[in-house]
Amino acid sequence: MIYIYTFLYYSLFSSVVLIYGIGLNKIAEIGIVKFKEPIFYVKCAISIVSSAVISWLITYYLLVPLTITELYPLVCFIVYACISAFLGGIVRLTTGHATSEFAVSYLLILLSIEESSSLLFTLFISMSGLISMLIIIPFSLTFRRRVCSNGRLLDEKYYSLYFIFLAVLILLLSVWDIAWLNPGAIQ
Repeated sequence: MIYIYTFLYYSLFSSVVLIYGIGLNKIAEIGIVKFKEPIFYVKCAISIVSSAVISWLITYYLLVPLTITELYPLVCFIVYACISAFLGGIVRLTTGHATSEFAVSYLLILLSIEESSSLLFTLFISMSGLISMLIIIPFSLTFRRRVCSNGRLLDEKYYSLYFIFLAVLILLLSVWDIAWLNPGAIQ
């Protein structure tokens, strides 16, 4: 049951995108440009989950016994760079599409290792981060279609409105989290 709560916490209640801010500035670009390329999401999912698991194993079995856990971001970077380059090469050879993305994926890997206590928690947190991003993308596309329906271009005014929209989502999520999940906090 704790795994379900962990999954729900990182995907909905404490959304990795909205509350942690991972990919907040990139979610508009990812949702608009790469939404029609499902291979992008498959490649990101495989590279994030496999990199998180391998990085956790290296950190737990190598860095912790040697008491050099400060190096886990470097380990995560090297593991993710190798896996992402390998999968990116395979995707480019087979489909001809570029599926490169670094900042959001790397931060999700760091978050999943930093906040996990076991390999299974690492897996759940990394998958929850991906689900959190996939939940926000339809909201982003709906907002874009609604605002740009009269032919407006994606300019500074659009992005200002977009970030205000995301701020409202954050407030709604925070109020809902406090009001419904913590009924004792209101009393």
